[in-house]
Amino acid sequence: TRDPKMEIQMLGVAGAPLNSDFSRPQWRQLCDGPILKPELARERKCIEAPTVLRRDGRLFMFYAGAYNLEPQQIGVAVSDDGLVWQRLCDQPFLPNGKPGDWNSSESGHPGVFQDGDRTWLFFQGNCDKGNTWLLSKTEVFWKAGKPSLTP
Repeated sequence: TRDPKMEIQMLGVAGAPLNSDFSRPQWRQLCDGPILKPELARERKCIEAPTVLRRDGRLFMFYAGAYNLEPQQIGVAVSDDGLVWQRLCDQPFLPNGKPGDWNSSESGHPGVFQDGDRTWLFFQGNCDKGNTWLLSKTEVFWKAGKPSLTP
């Protein structure tokens, strides 16, 4: 969703019964406000592209912070109920690259995937302000119940 001025993008949450046809009347907003909105400088005015993984009874949301190319970077938040979320860190989980790197313009639009006992984070990046989009993946390791990019 966006704020009334249509400037700030944030996440809401809705649900529908699993045995429904998922048509519009089946959906209900599950809380009165956003579940995650931009609050950190690196998130600028946008939280988007959430992807959620359930692990050990908790929900981990990998999300894109900032609009494309500002640069967009990936953060992680955790929840026990899907309604109340807490960021794991003020720093990006997966930042954009340094000048000259393939992802210097952004690392964004994450997609998390559990493959047996391995977790993969897919994401897009580019180094030319959006003229060429590249897709990549990196393995996510788990330490003390939290995701990490190092084993």
